[in-house]
Amino acid sequence: MRLTILVDNYATSLSSLRLKLLAEWGFAAYLHEARVLYDVGSSGAALINNMKALGIPIDEPDYLVFSHRHDDHTGGLKEFLERRRRPITIIAHENLFAEAYAKDQSGLFPIGIPMGEEELRRHRAVKELVLIKGPYKVAEGVYVSGEIPRRWGPTHNKGVYGADKTAEDQVPDDAALYVASGDEMSAVTGCGHSGVENIIEYGLYITGAKRVKAVVGGLHLLGFGRERVEEVIRYLKAKGARIVVGTHCTGPLGMALLSEAFGSPTGGVGATIDI
Repeated sequence: MRLTILVDNYATSLSSLRLKLLAEWGFAAYLHEARVLYDVGSSGAALINNMKALGIPIDEPDYLVFSHRHDDHTGGLKEFLERRRRPITIIAHENLFAEAYAKDQSGLFPIGIPMGEEELRRHRAVKELVLIKGPYKVAEGVYVSGEIPRRWGPTHNKGVYGADKTAEDQVPDDAALYVASGDEMSAVTGCGHSGVENIIEYGLYITGAKRVKAVVGGLHLLGFGRERVEEVIRYLKAKGARIVVGTHCTGPLGMALLSEAFGSPTGGVGATIDI
């Protein structure tokens, strides 16, 4: 399955200069053969610009899957829908419209999805809004995780909060994409709030795969030290992973150590990876 990174914090290739690709804090990726768009970035500007520059028609995706409700993954929704002529099916966890906040040095600020449920359902470019809790098959060999159990490893939810604004949010809506082929499974993550081990173990369970081929996306290792990153590296190697591309919230240290450990392709906007 061919995956292209459409939105990322980073532009890491000179082709970004030639094609005038835009980077922003956020994430979006496209599974070409399955026609699945995964997240839409923060603003819509980077997504629309980069899809056009990379020759991916705005109307091509059949499905839009949200990794979770935070606006660095949902913020481009309005602009994306306004540019569509063909209705699209949207798939997300049932917690998609819950309140969400982040906390920086200036305090709490809202980071929820920019559209309400009724507004989204009524939009002319929305064919269907499918809200799920458990696993969901999108296309042959492609699954949305639904809610990921947290029983194999730690969660990565530092700095994010829910409606009560006091306790860190467990982000139950954090959902990965799993691509299964034979006895191998690849995982695509938006932020990885569920934790790497939980994402992978649940993917192996859902798909029935025996080992991991690839992991691509945000792993929320930003702010963690070398010890945690090296723990993740040992775990992924034990699972047979051959391609690991940390993007977005993986952080500079995590991206560097993962790249060194696996010799994987560089991420960044415009990167295409065979998963």
